[in-house]
Amino acid sequence: MAPRQQIFKKFASFFQTILRSKDLTVVAFLLCILVIIIVPLPPLILDFLLTISIMLSILIIFIALYITKPTDFSAFPTLLLIVTLYRLALNVATTRMILTEGYRGANAVSDIIAAFGEFTISGNYVIGAIIFTILVLVNLLVVTNGSTRVTEVRARFALDAMPGKQMAIDADFNSGLIDEKEAKARRAALSQEADFYGSMDGASKFVKGDAIASIIITVINIIGGFLIGVVQRDMDVAQAASTFTILTIGDGLVGQIPALIIATATGIVATRTAQQENTKEDFAQNLISQLTSQSKTLVIVGVILLLFASIPGLPTLSLMFVGGLLLFVSWILSREDKQSLLSILLNWVNKKFNTNFTFDEVESSPKPDMTPAPKVEKTQEEIRREEEQNLKDALRIDLLELELGFELIGLADQKQGGLLIERVRSMRKKIAHDYGFLMPQIRIRDNLRLPSSNYEVKLKGVVIGEGMVMPTKFLALDTGVVGKKMEGVEVKEPAFGMNAIWIDAKDKEEAIIAGYTVFDPSSVISTHISELVTRNAQEFITRDEVKGILDRMADDYPVLIEEARKIPAIIRMVLQGLLAERVPIRDMLTILETTIDKQAQNMDIDIIIEHVRAKLARVITQTFADSDGILKIIGFTTLDEEYLKSRIKNDQDYGQILALTAAESEKFTNALKDAIEKVKDKNIYCVLATDLKLRRVLVKEIRDLKARTPVISYAEIDPNAQYEFVGTIQPNF
Repeated sequence: MAPRQQIFKKFASFFQTILRSKDLTVVAFLLCILVIIIVPLPPLILDFLLTISIMLSILIIFIALYITKPTDFSAFPTLLLIVTLYRLALNVATTRMILTEGYRGANAVSDIIAAFGEFTISGNYVIGAIIFTILVLVNLLVVTNGSTRVTEVRARFALDAMPGKQMAIDADFNSGLIDEKEAKARRAALSQEADFYGSMDGASKFVKGDAIASIIITVINIIGGFLIGVVQRDMDVAQAASTFTILTIGDGLVGQIPALIIATATGIVATRTAQQENTKEDFAQNLISQLTSQSKTLVIVGVILLLFASIPGLPTLSLMFVGGLLLFVSWILSREDKQSLLSILLNWVNKKFNTNFTFDEVESSPKPDMTPAPKVEKTQEEIRREEEQNLKDALRIDLLELELGFELIGLADQKQGGLLIERVRSMRKKIAHDYGFLMPQIRIRDNLRLPSSNYEVKLKGVVIGEGMVMPTKFLALDTGVVGKKMEGVEVKEPAFGMNAIWIDAKDKEEAIIAGYTVFDPSSVISTHISELVTRNAQEFITRDEVKGILDRMADDYPVLIEEARKIPAIIRMVLQGLLAERVPIRDMLTILETTIDKQAQNMDIDIIIEHVRAKLARVITQTFADSDGILKIIGFTTLDEEYLKSRIKNDQDYGQILALTAAESEKFTNALKDAIEKVKDKNIYCVLATDLKLRRVLVKEIRDLKARTPVISYAEIDPNAQYEFVGTIQPNF
């Protein structure tokens, strides 16, 4: 026994080494395919290899049944190629054996081929040809054709949906719903899904090509075998036709049945729906669960079959057996479903005939205890999950937030008559109308850490504005034409910093008569939010917003949008550049047309924005005109403007700047401040107009001064508009 045990251990060690070397197994299999094609094989080895082909097809379809989602079988497309090549190599080997040894009889070729040729088709080559033709047609026209179409559609849909899914992952990550690790995992899964369906689209063609090749090989084998048998082996015509046709049909069936099984597995993997992928059940469990989920349907089908069994001439036994089986299965399911059709019928019988049949009489399990269950203590894992979810909620950052102190919570409660939510809705609509972009939803919540009458506005979690309102009073704004000063709490209005007074509700009418502009607390907050949103409008032009804008225009301007989708980043920067200076983007047609044209000329983004602004002259003129419809302008003298243009320099870090000396810079700043203040004291809304080359530099200077005066170029003034010079900037360099 000792030598046998040693031999067994050596064989076990050898096979363990092979199993551990998985890469060598695949290499050996591919080498085996080459050997099969080149080397003539004896019948015994050929039978062994044909058995492996059948085994592989059955293994693949069972794997397809038990995976929870298609990407769990990510090697399937490549495996299809290898298995198809293996089966075609076997076709070459069997063809060689049939043509060289077929004249000696079926057993001289292969026992498996002989079995399929003699037993499956009863030795009748006409029957075999019909069966083989049916199998080929079912495989090629039904299963393979359908699988190919499904894989093509799913591949296209998967690739088309990929950008949207990636943006959804980025949005969840940016909002704090998922961490970086989960975001990477979801991106990897998305990439794997797209690669899988793309590979499946190509792999399905292998299955289709295999089905077509089997038809050609079969025809060649029949014709070639017949000629060899008659011409070379001196066989009778009938004997040659019968022998080689049976062998060829047997060979075709041996190859076509695994091909049909693998084609079915391809269809199962390709037709898995998203709902099935999201469940924890595999395909087989999910299929049976859905078929038996409604016991009502089983009862109806069972009753119909029993009715058919009662019709003379129909097979009574088989119909009664299947119908009774369905009723039995329905009864088993109905024991857990008291609303099933069988339960309803049983209740009707009990009521009609005064009986008391119940399911409980046949149930072996005791009735459930209806006493309330004791409170179950949470496990450490459940506690950890809740804590992790709370931390995720705390880390979540909304794009726009409004936090209210304790006394202001009622302003957001519509049941208490709060008007804040309605004011915010109206404000969002007005911003969309005036500026052409959708302001994001604002999240309103309380913050007990704030002073009770204060509020904060946050952008991406950072405070960008704050203020104080008195919820029971009204804010009277001094417009400069007030005849009588009202008594109240003097403050600075939060949106624009103008002088204002909080007055009692009873003094509202008197304040209006006196010349004040009066706002309720909700309007004060919504106006402040509106100003902050327009001041930071460029922050809201995200990639999703650009996509939404293009999608809304796609139906009306399909060609334009098709070109625009190629440069979404450029369009986003242009829109951000316009909104950063409060230029509305309502005229998206002009913006897109100009951007596409200038981008094709490889212009710098700042130059593109200037060209877009020039095309929006009517919009800019109308937007920045004063309340009387006249554009009020301040500007430099011709000499000062030419001097400033000569001092423009390109800095590597800051772009274009004014290279002025310290004295010149002081003169320039003081002159700019004086001109703006003089116009502001007259309650005139003005713009600073200058040369196109100087405009971008002056925008930076105005921003450094924290002045809100728009800077436009002369090219941005509508020739048909009314304008008026109301001030001159005189640095006197």
